[in-house]
Amino acid sequence: MTLYTLQFLRFTASLLVLFFHLNLVHSGYKGVDVFFVISGFVMYLTLFLENSPNGFKFIVNRLSKIFFLYWLALVLLYIIAPYNIHVSYIKTFLLIPKHYPLLGVSWSLSYELYFYCLIGIAAYLVPRKFHNPIFFLLLLMSLLITLVDITSLVFKGSLLNFLLGPHLWEFLLGILSAFLSAKYYTKISTTITLTVILISSILFLLTNIPYDNSASYLVYGLLSFFIICSITAYEMKKPVNKKVAGLFKALGDASYAIYLFGPIITIVIAANSNLSKMIIIITTIIFSLLLNQIIERNILQWSRKAILVLYHKKTMG
Repeated sequence: MTLYTLQFLRFTASLLVLFFHLNLVHSGYKGVDVFFVISGFVMYLTLFLENSPNGFKFIVNRLSKIFFLYWLALVLLYIIAPYNIHVSYIKTFLLIPKHYPLLGVSWSLSYELYFYCLIGIAAYLVPRKFHNPIFFLLLLMSLLITLVDITSLVFKGSLLNFLLGPHLWEFLLGILSAFLSAKYYTKISTTITLTVILISSILFLLTNIPYDNSASYLVYGLLSFFIICSITAYEMKKPVNKKVAGLFKALGDASYAIYLFGPIITIVIAANSNLSKMIIIITTIIFSLLLNQIIERNILQWSRKAILVLYHKKTMG
């Protein structure tokens, strides 16, 4: 099941982050909160609401999705703005937590890898009867740590905060939104869903909480949850027009490239005026669309098939 409004939200979130780096939207960093909630939604949809891939295929798909464009971005960054390669950058190349972010946005990818690992373990190794208790325990723990972080520095920067802190809270909210929208979309009127979408979106755009304030995770996480839960429930009842759906999918597929390559294009085109910033935005979108359609999609498809064929040959004998 492809939810095209979710794809458009991914695109919007990537633009918010780009606008933040261009100093166009002061609170554009909240696009990352949307990404984390969407990630939880998509992972639950992929592994629990649809025919889930086998474990090895899941690993191949997730790792290739993260690392192919990330490594390509690092190579392009080196060509444009050469950096000294140090042994400590192994953590950077492998997205190990607390790595040095050659790309300013790469810190969030460490969390994505952790989320994939966590939900993969739950889906393939943990018996289904334990899923709900574990989920609600993690949700409660991450909420408590997020609340503590608002008033104290005890957990900030710690391993515990990485594993069970505010970003996990947002990922789990995404899982919950997928469960609720899929189960209850027929029972909620379109008027209610549209009202929730409108109010949540306005509040999301108008609130301005500093990113270093842990209250931002509570507010933006919950608002992202309401937006995503209601907008997907609405689409399940009222499918998107085919032509619009194709546009939303193309933009959503390019969102990861926008997220990664926007800061690099900002190096090439100095953001010293509103005109240059507009040129950066347009260039980033066009470059990312072309990259996704011409290179990323084809290479990922080919490499995944090749890896799976080699794996099956090895396992068969």
